[in-house]
Amino acid sequence: MAIFGRNTARQRLKRATQRALSVPMFDAPPDCTPWVIGGLWPPELETVTPATETVAEHLKNDVQRIASSANERLRALRYADLPDSARRAEEVRIIDVARSYAVQRVESTIRQLRSAADDFDTDPRIPVVTPPPVESHVVPDEAEPVVAEPVAIQPEPEPGDHHLARLLEFVARQEPGLRWAVGEREDGTTLLVTDLADGWIPPGVALPAGVELLAPARRRGRIGELLGDVMRSADYHPGDLFAPGRGEPRTESTTARELPRVDDLGWKLIEATHWRDGLPRLVHTLAKAGAAHTGVLDAEVDVLRVHSDTARYQLMAQYPDVDSALLSNCLLLAATEAIAVGDERSANYHFAWFEALNAPTSTQWGAAP
Repeated sequence: MAIFGRNTARQRLKRATQRALSVPMFDAPPDCTPWVIGGLWPPELETVTPATETVAEHLKNDVQRIASSANERLRALRYADLPDSARRAEEVRIIDVARSYAVQRVESTIRQLRSAADDFDTDPRIPVVTPPPVESHVVPDEAEPVVAEPVAIQPEPEPGDHHLARLLEFVARQEPGLRWAVGEREDGTTLLVTDLADGWIPPGVALPAGVELLAPARRRGRIGELLGDVMRSADYHPGDLFAPGRGEPRTESTTARELPRVDDLGWKLIEATHWRDGLPRLVHTLAKAGAAHTGVLDAEVDVLRVHSDTARYQLMAQYPDVDSALLSNCLLLAATEAIAVGDERSANYHFAWFEALNAPTSTQWGAAP
């Protein structure tokens, strides 16, 4: 009986040891850095010179920050109550979105480097060659054939659902990491929304002609609820497949971001960017220059775009739970970039959203019971 007891205890100890050795001593955190930034470093910065040292340092920090944000999302996803298939699909989406942001960030730096090279790629010793004048030959008059003018055939209107799907896909292809929705109201107008920041459309997203946007205001709700009362609608969620043949370019709108003008826009933008945490000094400088219409150098605008793109990539990496301070800085960067290049309509749009989202909330303090 004693021997049997010792054998049983020995077997239990052996099984416990095998089980302990089969489980790793620690849970290694996920690291998607190679998949996010691998192979993206531009050839122009393979050899860093004193002229490109600052640009290379900024680029290195920014792409590493994008990869770190993706790793944080992956770590949070590991503890989410999701099926394995859904978790794997979300992991792939997070990595793909981070990779696309890193690619855009590198492309922005390459454009900046090439723009700077073009500014200095001139040699006064190269003579200017003027082409010789071309002799004109008079052709004797001949009877011109009469060509009948073609009759314009008006295309038949698209079905409502197909039209909405085309509008939706036009914007979703530009920012596939966001949720989008489009709906047709009873009066025939078409409303386009995203839930990035209560309905704000970030810069860089071309809008199709014929759509309207939400007015700046704090609002909550799912993507479909932001549309309000509509007759028909279509929505897009990250990971949805696009139908083939529907993503052809459409006519872009130049007035979709039209809003009532903000009083003293230039002065308010200057005040908002003055010594603001998270914004470089250049933003305030260009806000003053843009408001005064004194002119801004292209190189300064390129640097401002780098800061704006970086902040927007960080914001997208946090989506759907975005930091309010980072969002406000993105709005100010977008408004400053627009006013610096003379696009006052877009500057007014982004700053109006900044005011709406940073306005003090109403409270019940002092209200009658």
